[in-house]
Amino acid sequence: MPTKMNSPTVRSTTFARPQTHYRVDLAKEAFTFSAAHFITFNGDICERLHGHNYAVRVSISGPLDANRYVVDFIALKEATLAITGYLDHHVLLPAQHKEIIVSSDLRETTVVFRERRWVFPKEDCLILPVVNTTAEELAWFILNQIRERTLGLFSDAVTEIEVAVDENQGQWGVCRSAWSLQTTHTD
Repeated sequence: MPTKMNSPTVRSTTFARPQTHYRVDLAKEAFTFSAAHFITFNGDICERLHGHNYAVRVSISGPLDANRYVVDFIALKEATLAITGYLDHHVLLPAQHKEIIVSSDLRETTVVFRERRWVFPKEDCLILPVVNTTAEELAWFILNQIRERTLGLFSDAVTEIEVAVDENQGQWGVCRSAWSLQTTHTD
């Protein structure tokens, strides 16, 4: 004779959620871009021009809104895709480096670091407002682009955004910031 299974009783009591934090994470296969760059390090070493197939992960923290989510996944996905699409298949160059000098005319972008010189078709280059085109600085740039594109779409209660950029299958540069818009980058 079958026995009756004991099932848990679900009560209609509303539970308090003290110190509850929520976060959404997006790491889509489509959040990728291929780009060339070079960086300087140790003060005077300049890498050779090379490329990566970058991947991007985005996290946003905050309370649940009236719809019971932190942010709309679709709006966050569209903003991220727009930025990764913008970066895709370009040479990424820093605008704020003290020794990498970047200049453009109507046809070409010229880059100089001490005795080295590169010339690229202007349409193949993106000059970014960063000091060095490291994964960390690219994460900072993408974070600010996402925040600017979605600021009016997401609740003012959103507290934090984090962007991670993978440049080599498990080698991540991460930038985390308060959600409130800050327009300067002084690091």
